[in-house]
Amino acid sequence: MTEGLSEEPITERHWRVLETCRRLQHEGRKLILLERAQADELTHLSGLQGLSRTLSQEWPGADIVTWSLEGRGDADFPGILQALSSGFGDVIFAGQHAYELKVSGASLQSRCAQSDRNVWFVSGGGRGVTASCVSRLARMQPDSVFLLAGRSPIVEWPQHLPVMTDIKSLRMALIQDAKARGLKPALPDIDRQAKVLLASAEIRQTLNAIETAGAEAVYLRTDVSDADGLKHAMQDAVAQYGPVTGLIHGAGVLADSLADKKTPEDVQRVFLPKVEGLLSILACLDISRLRHVGLFSSAAAVFGNVGQSDYAMANAWLNAVARELSHQLSDAIVKSFCWGPWEGGMVDDTLAAHFAQRGIQLISLEDGARIFADQILFGEPSETELVIGDEWTS
Repeated sequence: MTEGLSEEPITERHWRVLETCRRLQHEGRKLILLERAQADELTHLSGLQGLSRTLSQEWPGADIVTWSLEGRGDADFPGILQALSSGFGDVIFAGQHAYELKVSGASLQSRCAQSDRNVWFVSGGGRGVTASCVSRLARMQPDSVFLLAGRSPIVEWPQHLPVMTDIKSLRMALIQDAKARGLKPALPDIDRQAKVLLASAEIRQTLNAIETAGAEAVYLRTDVSDADGLKHAMQDAVAQYGPVTGLIHGAGVLADSLADKKTPEDVQRVFLPKVEGLLSILACLDISRLRHVGLFSSAAAVFGNVGQSDYAMANAWLNAVARELSHQLSDAIVKSFCWGPWEGGMVDDTLAAHFAQRGIQLISLEDGARIFADQILFGEPSETELVIGDEWTS
């Protein structure tokens, strides 16, 4: 299937491949998805490995693989014939040979070393697991500046309400407060207010943790998928703090549903912050100045995961971008962290119980943050993709 080599916009191209797979899978044929392993432009890279691995789980008995072509995507006929005759699964074609894809793992051990001051740009770093990782990194680089980009506003906590972290309790407190003032609160408005307050409190906590470590923390309220808004925010930040030398891309959302029910809007929702957001960030940076790059990918990109065909594609694309940046930035440490499920983050109690039933151990915030900071500062440069957590089994 050559849709992965097309010149369509990146999100549209991935949707077209998924749509075509849905149309053809009932015919009982072997589906071979073609993509570029290397490209002159990052927009020409694809994340089809994540798609084929997810569809293989969602459609038992289906035979779907992804073949990545080196160079500009030109056909390597001897390599293709070798792969066909050998029954290879996902492969990268290099010259006259085909290599099955392998990924490195990361250990829990930390190393101590001296590191330089950096100006870090962090997407999605104000909250969640990315915030835990950045807080740990700040303790290891206390002379650095951390520019945390996020869409959430920072608002003041109402002085007459006790500070709380449970959204149900906060909703009830807001309802009671509104009624006490003679108002009739609408539940959707109360829910939005509660979410804004909790998000603001978490962002403040992250900023305080960074500053307590001795580093400088700056919150940039900007949407990384808004190229113009991001450009202006970045220009002002660089003028004040200097060029960005470290990039951490942790922004991302889920739109889980089976591939047969996916819509173009689902794919767009997932790709907008993770894929198009990263493209916008890179367009605003002097990439040659980067010494450290950390992309928050997912084990779903490596093993597939039911209900996450779009998320797996987006993260597999991140892995491809990491490989390309590692090649371009020979003196930098570039890591794509293929995370398993975390405690907290996008894993609620229901998902946690689901993982426990499958025997998958959650990554603790402490362990994950330690691995991240250690690897992005002192990791082996040749190991670009790191799978972190228990093996992601079906």
